[in-house]
Amino acid sequence: MLEISEPVNVWVFFKGNSIQPWCFFWNKRQIKVEKINLVHTSKEGSNLFYHFSVSSGGNFYRLQFDAGKMKWTLEAVEEE
Repeated sequence: MLEISEPVNVWVFFKGNSIQPWCFFWNKRQIKVEKINLVHTSKEGSNLFYHFSVSSGGNFYRLQFDAGKMKWTLEAVEEE
């Protein structure tokens, strides 16, 4: 995977107590999340981060949500 760490806009929906990315906008494209492959959390001090490994059209992306700052980052990309 190519590590990129770029800010992105993400549309999400909430299901119970979880947040799920629906699509995100990167490189002038709207990328629909077809599958959430893995979700985990991490902490840096008191900051909580949610990490989503997602796929779309045979490509893979890693998104990070900073719960304290309410910001999304596209951490890594693997596209064909």
